[in-house]
Amino acid sequence: MTMTSSDNTPAHDVQANTTEQTGVLQKMLTMMLEDNRRREKQERRDTWFKRIAIGLLVVASLAGYYTFFRTLVGSGSGSSTDGPTLAVIQVRGAIMPDSKLTSGGRVSAAIMAAAKDDNVKKIVLYIESPGGAPVEAERIAQAVSLAREKHNKPIVAVIGNLGASAGYMVALSADEIVSGQYSLVGSIGAVIQSWQLEGLLARLDVKAKSYTSGELKALLNPFEPGTEKGAQKAQDLVNTLGTQFADLVAERRAGKLTQDISTYTSGEVWNGAQALKLGLVDANGTLESVAAATPELEVVNFGPFENKGLLAPLLGAVQDGVRQGVQALAEPTAITVR
Repeated sequence: MTMTSSDNTPAHDVQANTTEQTGVLQKMLTMMLEDNRRREKQERRDTWFKRIAIGLLVVASLAGYYTFFRTLVGSGSGSSTDGPTLAVIQVRGAIMPDSKLTSGGRVSAAIMAAAKDDNVKKIVLYIESPGGAPVEAERIAQAVSLAREKHNKPIVAVIGNLGASAGYMVALSADEIVSGQYSLVGSIGAVIQSWQLEGLLARLDVKAKSYTSGELKALLNPFEPGTEKGAQKAQDLVNTLGTQFADLVAERRAGKLTQDISTYTSGEVWNGAQALKLGLVDANGTLESVAAATPELEVVNFGPFENKGLLAPLLGAVQDGVRQGVQALAEPTAITVR
């Protein structure tokens, strides 16, 4: 006798169908579990990948910010030494307080960095300068004296194409001055420059009036006609500065000058060969010949180096343009040694 289900299906067929359905469900469940495991593994891999990527990004960002801020606050010398070194300090361009490379503070910092470095055995001031502010040159000279006194290192000034006015004043602070035969050396003296704009204002029917607490308070005001007393005061100032410069030359080149000091204060420049005969320099040579005299020393550039941010060149150009324009009108008087 054969048993059947209520729908007349044989019992063994029902059992077979049930077994088959159970197998299918088990396979589906197994596939779902395996797929879930794969997803979990993928998620773990993605999580670790994201963590590593974020970590690398953070490290790179920190390194970038460190380099950026180190550049911003650096003293101007990023050089390092590993052995006996000849340190070269650059004095390039007009020596002015707002110069990015040749202000007294920037050059002095580079000098002191070289002086404090135990590996540095000799310091060279490489000068390419038409002159500038006497106080900035004085600051550099004092740094040279301090480096010599505290660290007892020989300091040589090498004049490249031009070492004039305040540039030569800086050279005077060194133990020895070397220039190329074709270098231009000298321009010993001082000058005060001022615009005279009262004629232009008159043509534009514009008048300027200053109210001062003293008759020389507005000395060399470019917007008003000068006075005889003001002109005399300006001349007295440059005469005093010129005399101080001449005295410095006589002091630092004592026993080496071959002419009367009046010969050197005309404001003219001489080539290197003439400067050697006049006693303004000790030898004719170049940076290369000076370095070749001490082949055991590695030549290292101690700067100063220009600090550069992301937008520094563009912003610096804009700022310089605005500053120079304002200074030309508001503060037209400039005192330089020449």
